[in-house]
Amino acid sequence: MRAGEDGMNVVRAELCDRLRTLQLCSARHSSRNFHESVVGIRRLAAAYGLTPVVRLAEALERAAQDRSAGACPTGLYLDRLQDAIGCERLDEAASEAMIASISVRLA
Repeated sequence: MRAGEDGMNVVRAELCDRLRTLQLCSARHSSRNFHESVVGIRRLAAAYGLTPVVRLAEALERAAQDRSAGACPTGLYLDRLQDAIGCERLDEAASEAMIASISVRLA
């Protein structure tokens, strides 16, 4: 099982790198580039069953689409994505809890 854990650590490291790049460039990215970067994170996470990352990326995609209309700041989602990448739980309940925490911060 050690090889599986090592493999997942590599995937999580790649997701962290992609997220870090997205965070640094989010102000400079066009909406299209931002969306493509989020989609890349979502697809990689989906390929490895990282459900909380997938669900947060989906929510971030929706928030980014509404960003121009003054909706939720995407920074809240980026912060929670970092948490999701390191999360050991991979179920929908973990995903829902992380998304709920964003809602609480908005209230």
